[in-house]
This record gives sequence, C-alpha cells and structure tokens, in this order.
Amino acid sequence: MINKVFLVDDDRFVRKGLKSIIDWESCGYEVCAEADNGEDALEYIKHHTPDLVVTDIRMPVLDGLQLIKEVSESLNPKPSFIIISGYSDFKYAQQAVKYGVHDFILKPVDKEEFEKTLQILSEKLKREKIMTRARENMIATSTLENILTGKQEEPLEHNFLKRLNVSYGGPLTYLIIEVNKMIVDVSKLQDMIMRKTTTEEENESLLIRDHGQGSFGLLVSDRKELVYSEDIELFAEDLQKRMERQLDKEVSVFVGKTVNAPSEIKESYETAKLAAQFKYVKSDKRPIFYQDVENESINYIELDQKTHNLLMEQIEEYNSTTILQTIDEIINEFKTKEFARDAVKTSINRFVHEIVKTIKTLEGNEQDLSTLPSMLHWSDHPYTLEQIKDMFSEFIIEASKLISQLNKDNVKGNIHKIKRYIDTNYKKNLTLKQIANHFYMNPVYMGQLFKKTYGVYFKDYFLQVRINEAKKMLRQTDLRIYEIAENVGFSNPDYFVTQFEKTVGATPTKYRNKVTDKFL
Repeated sequence: MINKVFLVDDDRFVRKGLKSIIDWESCGYEVCAEADNGEDALEYIKHHTPDLVVTDIRMPVLDGLQLIKEVSESLNPKPSFIIISGYSDFKYAQQAVKYGVHDFILKPVDKEEFEKTLQILSEKLKREKIMTRARENMIATSTLENILTGKQEEPLEHNFLKRLNVSYGGPLTYLIIEVNKMIVDVSKLQDMIMRKTTTEEENESLLIRDHGQGSFGLLVSDRKELVYSEDIELFAEDLQKRMERQLDKEVSVFVGKTVNAPSEIKESYETAKLAAQFKYVKSDKRPIFYQDVENESINYIELDQKTHNLLMEQIEEYNSTTILQTIDEIINEFKTKEFARDAVKTSINRFVHEIVKTIKTLEGNEQDLSTLPSMLHWSDHPYTLEQIKDMFSEFIIEASKLISQLNKDNVKGNIHKIKRYIDTNYKKNLTLKQIANHFYMNPVYMGQLFKKTYGVYFKDYFLQVRINEAKKMLRQTDLRIYEIAENVGFSNPDYFVTQFEKTVGATPTKYRNKVTDKFL
C-alpha cells in the first residue's frame, strides 16, 4: 500500500535533495508531484489528495502554515503534513500542532531521523486506510444488498460510488461465481481475486457479495480507457482460470448485462441469474455471458413421464445396470432438450421425494440412506451436471437396495399375514387372486412363496383349514352335517362330504361316530 507524497518548497535544490537523499520506497512512499509555492500546492491538493504533504513554512503567495490551515478547513479526508523548516520558533511548532501536523523537522534534514518519522507515519496511514476501507466496504455492501433486494429507496450513498470508483455514468457488471462441489470462505476468495488485480485502483473497482455455499457475486466497475465489453470478458475468463488453478476445482462464472448506472445494478444481477440457467446446457466450460444467451431458448419443463416411470420401476427391481443406463439417458435428455437449471432441480428432487415416500410406504426409515442428506440439499450448493449425475446415481443405487430389502421383508411378513387371514376367514369363498389383490401381490408369485414357506399349496392349505374346523365342530357340537358344511364355507353339502372323505379318509358321519364311540 504505497503512500503518495507531495513536496512543497520554494527552494528547488531542497526539493531535489529530499527526492534523492530519502529512500522513499523503503519507507512506503512515492513522490507524486512537487510545487514551489503554497497557492499552487493548494490547488494540487484539492484535486489529487495526496497521502502526505511535506512542506516548508516560509514560501511566497501562501506560506506553509496558511496552506495547512486552508486544507484542514476545506478538505475531508485531508492529507497528513510534515513541516520542514529552518526556523525553530516555538510559535510555528505550536500552530503546527493545532492543525494536526504529524511532525516538525528542522533543516538541515537528518536522513535517519526523517526516514524514521516517515516509517512511523506510514504505519499510521496504513491503519487509517484499513479502517476507512472497512467503513466504506460496510456501506457499499449494505447498499448493494439493498439494491439487489429492492430495498434501496434513498439516493445512493456517496461512499458507495467512491468505493467502486464510479460515477453515475460508469459501466457496472454483476458476475456470479460458483466453486463447484466446494464450500469456500469468501474472505479467502476475496484475497485471491484481489491478487489477480494489479493496482489498488483496480481492487477498489470490485465489490464481493457472499451468496453462501460456495457461490458469491462480484460487482465490477471500470474507469480505464479500454473497450469495456472486451475487458470484462478477459477479466471473467482470466478469473475463472486462476481460481480453478488455485482451488483445483471446476469454477462456473455467469456474467450479467453491463449497465451504466448504480440504480441499474439489480438488472445486471438478474441477468447474471438468467445466464446461470444455462449452466447444464453449455458443453464448454467458459464463462456464460448473458449477452450471448439472451436470444437463446431454455426450457422449464418436466422430465418425460415414461422415463420417470421407467427409473422408478427399475429402482424397485434393484437392477444396477439398467438403473445406471436410464440415469445416463436422463442426463442426456437434460442436455438435448435444453433443460433450464431450475427444471433439472425440479426433476431430480421429484425422484428424491418419491423415493422417500416409497420407503415410508414400505414402513422403512429413509434416514438409513447415507446419501439422503446430500440429495435433500444438493440444489443449495453449486455442482456441475456430471457431479450431479454421480451423486444422483449413488443415491439411487443405495435407495434401490434398501427398497428391495424392504420389499423382501414385507413379502415375508405378508405371507404370515396371509396365513392368518386364511385362518380367520375360511368361511369366505377365498381365491388366490382375491387374497393377492388384498395384499398387493402378484398371484403367481404369492402362490409360489406360500408353497416355499409352508410346504403346501394355497388351495390345499385353505381346504385343510376348513376340514380342521369341520372336524372340531363334529367333535364338539351336535350340528347336522349340512350346517357344519355351511359354517366352514361350503355351499354344497355333498361337495363338503366328498372333500372331507378325500382328506380325512372317512365321511363326516363316520368320523363323528368314531370319535363319539371312544368316549362311550
């Protein structure tokens, strides 16, 4: 942070001596100009505001103390002053202190003493500049926030314009920068961006706004005599390359429309957001400029329903190969049909929410998915389409495995429920298809699983339950055969007798008599 020094002395040799003897650079200064009288010096100071004025006292037209008085009363901020004089009059020193002069040095100047004074003052100026910059940044950041959120009703603060080195007619451009798949401290990014610029004036032409989660905004102004549209393109491309090199991450840059008044900054911001909608459409990784895409189409549509249903079916079938193939097709559809960024977000989130719903329906716990937290909040962070594909694929495979396991567990549980259902509803005219529909199962699969679990076919088990209940009634009641047949679900008594005899090896009457004879 170099301080600018203005030398004022009516003696040309004194000025020349100061310039050559003192090591200004090592003390943190550069001599920017000189004058031989107070009047010319006053005019220069008013227009250029140096950081330090080194002045003699006795000069023609306007002496040193009058110069200091004029500057102190008319300028804010004002430069620091060091008086160099051949007069040790206490009155001069007293007046110098009154006007806030940093030091009063007698001629001939002692090199070491003067350089020590300069170094002490340099540290003081550095602290003051940091504090001033912090205040201006707070005002500028707050004002920018109000502009972008539509809350700025009052005229723009002078400090806001000063902080950006712009007037009401200067070009301004809002950039959105995203560091993909990385949370970055915006203060570190600020240091990185500031190192990219070469001068303090260029630094002051930048204002950073933290969007959070690895995304931030950059308001760029320009006062240089360059073709601004070309300059901002070079700046954006160079910034992207530098950040990618230093962070070792992919960086996306979206450049809004260039505007010519601070009151129009919101328009530049909104158009930068529109440019960001093309993030998953553009195949190259260069910055996306609103001016290049404003006439291009972008689609806010939903994923094809057939494709959506296909993936959901494959998830329930737990076939990793077909799942990954379909995800490839979905990502390709996002590109070929030019899905807007928000449309991609909607399509991905729809799958996530439907999968969570399916897991809950199967009485599972979606929190068992280690990949779920990142998928619930993925759209809050910047990612490339390839990174989204990798995250989504990992989530889908894990979810498919869980759903498959839940289905197996539920089927096993359902088979036991089906058995209990038959045990309590044997009077009804049950069929395999009716029970399968009741338990939301495929009839063929249910029949096979029932046989595998209990070693008997559904039809035979159903008959056995009825016959066992009939045997109980024959033993414990004096109901007639046709009444028992009706109570166990047979509408035709003769058919009941036939099935009973076939199963037990005796007619119902013989079975009753045989059992009764045992107790006589």
